[in-house]
Order: sequence, then C-alpha cells, then structure tokens
Amino acid sequence: MHSSATLSHPQSQEKSLENVCKRLLQENSFHNQSELRESLSKNGFAGISQSTVSRLLTQLGVIKAPNALGKKIYCLAPETSAIQFDSSIASQIDSVEDNKSMIVIKTKPGSAQLIARLIDFDADKAILGSIAGDDTVLVIPSDVEKIEQCKRAIRSILALN
Repeated sequence: MHSSATLSHPQSQEKSLENVCKRLLQENSFHNQSELRESLSKNGFAGISQSTVSRLLTQLGVIKAPNALGKKIYCLAPETSAIQFDSSIASQIDSVEDNKSMIVIKTKPGSAQLIARLIDFDADKAILGSIAGDDTVLVIPSDVEKIEQCKRAIRSILALN
C-alpha cells in the first residue's frame, strides 16, 4: 500500500497511521503495545517502532480501562461525540462521597482516569475540574456552597441514579 504520494507526504502518512490506529482500537482489544504494534504492521505500517506506538497512543488520548472481564485494554478516550453510557460505567464506580468541600469517587482499579475524562468532557458549571489516580477521582466543585448540586451533576454525567 505504499504509493509515491504517501512517501512524499509524511503528514498524510501520519494521519493515515492515526486513522488506522483508531480503527484498530475500536475493533479489537489490545492488552499491550506490542499487540497493537503487530496489528499496525499487518495493516501496512511495517517497521513501526515501539516508541512511535507509545507517542501515537499519547497523541490519540488513549487510556487503559478494564473490559467486561476486568482485563485492562487500550481504549480511545471520548472526543467530540456524545457519550453513551451503559451499566458498565456505573459498575466501575464503588462510591461517591464528599467532605463538604470536595468529592471523591472510588472506582475499580484502573478506571479512575476514564471516569475523570468523562466528567471533564461533559462538565457541568457546578464542576471546576477533576484529578484521577488509579482508583480514585477527586472532583472539585466550582463553589463549595453548592456541593450537592455538584454531586447531582456527577451522578447525572455518569448515569448513577
């Protein structure tokens, strides 16, 4: 699939690599970068280095999140499309608690970054921002006087009723 147009236009090759990577991530479950690298190689990107795959994952905002079996796989983070939730998001959340100034969401291990990304993507005016670790998300309300409104916004965004 190498054409002179592709070889003389590195930017179009990068775009193509990004598109192929996105498609592969949407269609397959990759547990590590080596699996993804091998698949990219089979799809016309022979000789792609491990560091290129790592940079590509960072550029695309790819995160690792548990699949239905609890095994971590690479996932594309939400971009500009509307986010659809199902029970699998709610199943990753253990608790939502506050101390009258901040809200802490406890998640299954490895799920916090995905949850924080969803909260930040669909942020309500009651939410100033969030910070995620491995299994904990700290959500900072825009006004501590409205902490309950912030918790309601989080529950709505994450479809927790």
